[in-house]
Amino acid sequence: METKLLFMLGRPFAPLYGALMRIREGCYRCGLFKTEQLPVPVISVGNLTLGGTGKTPMVQYLARLLLEHGYKPAVISRGYGGSTRKAVNV
Repeated sequence: METKLLFMLGRPFAPLYGALMRIREGCYRCGLFKTEQLPVPVISVGNLTLGGTGKTPMVQYLARLLLEHGYKPAVISRGYGGSTRKAVNV
């Protein structure tokens, strides 16, 4: 019930959010926002919802799948509620 209520309250803002995401994507394409090429492929798993959406099982599945195909995956997490802004060398 609570999820449905939140969905209904947020629904009117969906077009605005979509428009902002398209503008953001355009800024990246035009070079207004900085991007960085990394020396290794990166897969990011996440969303705006905390807990219960299956992110951890998905990461476990992807890591196992990559291992089975001969890759050496590394999983990096800021942890629940993590908010560090400093660079960390891995």
